[in-house]
Amino acid sequence: MNRRSSSAALGTDLSNVIALLQERRIVPAKPSNDLLDQAKAIHNATYSLILWRFRLQGLPLHGRVFLEEIASDALQILPQVLLGFSKTAKLLIRGIAENALRHIYFSDHPIEFMRMNRDIKWYVTIESLNDYAKNHPQYLKTEAKFDAIARLASLYSDLSAGVHGRSVRDLEMRRALGKIAFDIDAAKTDAELVRKCAASVNFLLAIFHHERVRRFQVADRSLILRTMPPTARSVWASHDSAS
Repeated sequence: MNRRSSSAALGTDLSNVIALLQERRIVPAKPSNDLLDQAKAIHNATYSLILWRFRLQGLPLHGRVFLEEIASDALQILPQVLLGFSKTAKLLIRGIAENALRHIYFSDHPIEFMRMNRDIKWYVTIESLNDYAKNHPQYLKTEAKFDAIARLASLYSDLSAGVHGRSVRDLEMRRALGKIAFDIDAAKTDAELVRKCAASVNFLLAIFHHERVRRFQVADRSLILRTMPPTARSVWASHDSAS
């Protein structure tokens, strides 16, 4: 499957998603072009994030569960945005960022994974997850060329402000259920947030599973790589996982 046909497959899936959401009355029968443009942008990013769950088969539980949760969160973002629940969308995007880092950490730490599930008061902080990724051998060279970890940390901070209402401008201050509806400006913001998240998360996963990604079908690999900026794609292409 070439790039054109992979784009066609992505378009077909988007059409099916829109049709389903129309059946659920989340999307109007005649949606505006603005709505469809933002839906397409969000779908492109979330589709790529969901792919990991299905293409990285045979992973142990202590790594696999976080990819499954990334897919679960990604699946929910588009309907939340279309319903007007922007804060929920931000929470889901933040969850994807954190679970990507947890995947990297716990893939290397099966004993700590067992402890996390045994001791409800024990957990690895986001700061520790970031620090582990920054010092991971796979990223020591790549971060200087494409700072995916730093970008993800910055995005996580911004999303936390939106979720927790760090300042007055971060507060939504909803007053009535009837006024919660799709908002194009909020959708554009959320689409940009999920785009940034996908760019960094897909890069980190593609580096971490470098050799397996090279064996992906061309269409799947292309869909993932196209979510990254050209610099990131170049770094991935030249990466030697043994270095």
